[in-house]
Amino acid sequence: MRGNPLSKTEYDFIIVGGGSAGATLARKLADSTPASILLIEGGPAYEDDPKVMYLKESLGLVGDPTYDYDYPLVPQERGNSLLRISRAKMLGGCSAHNDAWALRAPDADMDRWEAAGADGWNAATTGPYFEQVLTDMKVHPVTRTAELSQAWIAAAAERGWPEIDNTRGEYGQGISWVSLNEHEGLRYSTAMAYLFPLSDLAPNLTVQLETLVSRVLFDGTRAIGVETDRGSFYASKEIILSAGSIDTPKILMLSGVGPADHLAEVGIDVLIDSPGVGSNLQDHIETPVTWEATRPAGESINGLDLGMYASLGRSDEDFDTQITIGHFNYWLETEPFDELEHTELAFTFAPNVARPSSRGVVRLASSDWRDKPLVDPRYFTDEANEDEAKLIAGIKLAREFAQTEALRGWIVREIAPGPSVQTDEELGAYARRYSNTVYHPMCTAKMGSDDDPMAVVDGRLRVRGTEGLRVVDGSVMPEIVRVNPNITIVMIGARAADLIAEDHA
Repeated sequence: MRGNPLSKTEYDFIIVGGGSAGATLARKLADSTPASILLIEGGPAYEDDPKVMYLKESLGLVGDPTYDYDYPLVPQERGNSLLRISRAKMLGGCSAHNDAWALRAPDADMDRWEAAGADGWNAATTGPYFEQVLTDMKVHPVTRTAELSQAWIAAAAERGWPEIDNTRGEYGQGISWVSLNEHEGLRYSTAMAYLFPLSDLAPNLTVQLETLVSRVLFDGTRAIGVETDRGSFYASKEIILSAGSIDTPKILMLSGVGPADHLAEVGIDVLIDSPGVGSNLQDHIETPVTWEATRPAGESINGLDLGMYASLGRSDEDFDTQITIGHFNYWLETEPFDELEHTELAFTFAPNVARPSSRGVVRLASSDWRDKPLVDPRYFTDEANEDEAKLIAGIKLAREFAQTEALRGWIVREIAPGPSVQTDEELGAYARRYSNTVYHPMCTAKMGSDDDPMAVVDGRLRVRGTEGLRVVDGSVMPEIVRVNPNITIVMIGARAADLIAEDHA
């Protein structure tokens, strides 16, 4: 369906959100059970839109209201208050909107999930699901022909940094060619992998597009349906929220499931006092270092061939910082990034805080579902100031690499932060002012054990205190993974399909 009113309003399962997890869950659940499934997606499919289909177009989607929900931040105490969180308004969600870095999460991160109370989500259990979705989404290593990327590999070798292979889940301090969910220039999103063509869907799966869910309907504490801008729909078995780490907590809170004090403030009756809803927000934050280049970088699918991994904090982890190397000026030209000089030829080294210490929140602006939620990542507010310190160290690391023989011939001059910015105080001020989200907000309805009052869902993704309601998306992460999280979210959708099928066998 393409947004027309449905004649049928009752299903076995309703999935809210057709993004990275939701599209995966819908297809795999439809394949494993004869149950009737309704997938509700807020945006269009864009099944034939070249701006969505072709990976080279990805940067043009960000901030465009046709394709992006584009959430502003509340004013930040220490970070960049002008940032906006991009969330894809389309089938496939952010997997249809991003740069297609398709990285398997480190095994250590998955084992930390289970240690934090996410029962059953360790590396051994999730491993087969990672393999499954990497195959489904045609993930492959990036082509390795760009001369600038080869120079970075040589520069790393000069400094004694090994070449690792994150396409196979190898991590630790080093440099790696990345892998992409891409096929013949097309971004192979979850919509591509699991739902297109929509004209050939399984008979037990219905997709309702351009439909916005305002709240979950309950009978007592049992979820029985959803209210949308196109009427109400009902499920005999389960409602599954896959709306992402901003809109899933928003829907829960509008439905009366959330922190009791906050719900009372905005005039919503409390059904379940769940203080963890909208809390624990974690995101990767980055800062660019950019040089004017002597010549073009060379052939690349999207100019983002390499990831570097470094241990720059006080912990003994194998890495706590992920670095993106881009064959261009830092790509944002909105305020305040428009202050940074842009040259015709440039390249960028952008460290991000892979294991952030700062924690933020998502809250309701009002009881009106049409209002955008209040997104407050609280960047750089960790008590020990570790997040800022890692970015300062990342800028210094960039400058060390710029002195290598392999890169020296590529550099005309440092554009940003520029040679006048030298002290830790100056570097920290630059890092905070020109910080940017990597668009990875996670963890706002986290998994956890029965004795964790902040755990919103259990290890089977069931919302505590309710019946017939689950969350299946990046909000259930107890802790953000240290790499681009999209493939981990797809994995969550694939494993959830099996958990749900088991529970209704």
